[in-house]
Amino acid sequence: MYQPAHFRLQDDAQIRHLIATQPLAAVIGPDAAGQAFVSHLPLTLLEEEGKPLVLEGHMARANPHWAWLEAQAANQTEVLAVFSGPSAYISPQHYEHERNVPTWNYVAVHAYGRLDLVDEASAKDALLKRLIGQHEPGYAAQWRGLPEDYQSKLLAAIVGFRLRLTRLEAKAKLSQNRSALERQRIQAGLSQGSAAEQAVAQWMQRLGL
Repeated sequence: MYQPAHFRLQDDAQIRHLIATQPLAAVIGPDAAGQAFVSHLPLTLLEEEGKPLVLEGHMARANPHWAWLEAQAANQTEVLAVFSGPSAYISPQHYEHERNVPTWNYVAVHAYGRLDLVDEASAKDALLKRLIGQHEPGYAAQWRGLPEDYQSKLLAAIVGFRLRLTRLEAKAKLSQNRSALERQRIQAGLSQGSAAEQAVAQWMQRLGL
């Protein structure tokens, strides 16, 4: 990812916040012909003290991507997961001088890691419970109450995986290259806009811009 120094996001807490609040990732790995193939999957970040960060998720067994990713797991080839945060069009009307052009502000994280497939029923069940626990804890009891054969059928239809992170690249392009007055104007304008624009303004506030 192209990362000018002033847009590089290095705060681990902010990176984890983006992953937690924007968990739908584009998981990118080669297909059987070596071409890039993308699966859009919700991922959960696991943190254990003293251990590398891990992202875990699952996909439909009918998705051919899992078989190709299995080959990457065997070869320990890096796989990429891209998390896209809020974004917004930035009008030059916010700038102090007329000789300026529009741009687009956004936040994104690229997570690289080595893959381990998870295909044992109890491990996949635990993986799903962690995902449910993050997004709808109240549903856990309903899942546990479903007939065992129904649960087994659903678990057999998915393949789980863990991505052991080797590096993270994060970018917050939020007008850091503009003057303080211009950033103030941009943030004020976005705060009055759409939900997506307001989310970008909130990120500017989070980073003290």
